[in-house]
Amino acid sequence: MKIHPDGTMEPWATGMRSPCGLGMIDGEFFYDDNQGDWVGSGGIWHVTKGSFTGHPAGLRWTGLPNSPLKLTQEQVYAEINPRQVKLEGQYIKPENIPDEKNPHTLFQMKEKFPDYNLPAVWLPHGILGISNSEIIKEETAGKFGPFTGQIFVGDQGQSKIMRVVLEKVKDEYQGVAFDFRSGFQSGVLRMCWGHDGSMLVGETNRGWGSAGTTTSGLQRLVWMNKVPMEMKTVSAMPDGFEIEFTHPVDKNIAEDLASYSGKSFIYKYHPVYGSPPINEEPLTIKGVKVAADGLHVRLVIDNLRQYYIHQLDVSKLKEKDTGMPILHASAYYTLNNIPDGPKLLPNEVSTKRTVSVLPKSSAKSTSAKPLKAPAYTEVEPLLVKNTCTACHQTNKRQVGPAFSDVAKRKYSNEKIVELIYNPQPKNWPEHTTPMAPMPQVPKEEALKIAAWINSLRTEVQ
Repeated sequence: MKIHPDGTMEPWATGMRSPCGLGMIDGEFFYDDNQGDWVGSGGIWHVTKGSFTGHPAGLRWTGLPNSPLKLTQEQVYAEINPRQVKLEGQYIKPENIPDEKNPHTLFQMKEKFPDYNLPAVWLPHGILGISNSEIIKEETAGKFGPFTGQIFVGDQGQSKIMRVVLEKVKDEYQGVAFDFRSGFQSGVLRMCWGHDGSMLVGETNRGWGSAGTTTSGLQRLVWMNKVPMEMKTVSAMPDGFEIEFTHPVDKNIAEDLASYSGKSFIYKYHPVYGSPPINEEPLTIKGVKVAADGLHVRLVIDNLRQYYIHQLDVSKLKEKDTGMPILHASAYYTLNNIPDGPKLLPNEVSTKRTVSVLPKSSAKSTSAKPLKAPAYTEVEPLLVKNTCTACHQTNKRQVGPAFSDVAKRKYSNEKIVELIYNPQPKNWPEHTTPMAPMPQVPKEEALKIAAWINSLRTEVQ
């Protein structure tokens, strides 16, 4: 709602699920939403009057005379089954359908109903947060390092802050998101700038849980005047992306196509709580051009996909003089529009690609040995990293069941891994918040977590 100086309220937009951060950025209104039903992953939306950002619950009022949009729930449900099924008088939580043929996406619905508003930037769930919070723009006049004018987004569940850079392409916002700073003592909920240019961070678990180890906190993040080797920003190009760095890159490494990798993917638009990444495709990187200053690298990519998230991995690059690695080597660019303009010519790019061939092992294959259960000290960093502790505790029910209660189910390690990747909320009907798919957890780490969970079984018998 827009509230005018005289107190009158004007309906403005709808479709939000669980917004926890509002931000006026350069006179434009943005908010971030949290993954859940109808919201496949967190993201940042640019909200204009009459926007519909995706959750059909907000459409119940669009029939009123002063509504700025006329889209109805019935129109959405005619395209996508809301799966509102009751059992013994209660709605059953719909579950993700693995290997679903032709799942719906937000951008497909926008093509049919222009009122739909896509995220300016997706924040991939479990990677760049699980419960996004405050949005603030850097306004310290350079007192916070090389990120002047960029946007910072908090996350309550992962107890960290991400960094976002927006640009406008064909009159729509889009942009790139990076990891920035983790390890806060509790869930990051609110941020603001101090007069000295430091960032003040207000934190809480608020009964939900977080990767932090305390229930609340107030911490101060101070710039130490040491510029790390980072991707400062990523910009969309007609034939790929241009990466700007905070320090010059080693040109010999940067001109090698083997130094880069990536993929594109998107999320389902469905009534299920969250979504796994779908339609994943490796990026075909065909050429690279390194600027003379070493601060800019342009990648030519053969398979850009409009509306998709494009992950770029530059972990093999180094700083030119010191060999310093990239501090945060993954970028996630939401490509709502591919810009027009000239493309690089074949004679302008390097196509060199080194290929390392690993020697064949002469060892005979043996059957895999059962995984030994790790100690809690070994598995705790994995639980924190993969945000398990935001919803689960060892012996106490939180948002989800206690790990010890999971152990009582006597699942095999492999079954627990399967349930991490594709949860079945029907197994835990007493929990109102269903677990979302977590396919980003590495298989090796998921197996260690599963082995540790099952080691709790003897402690609860």
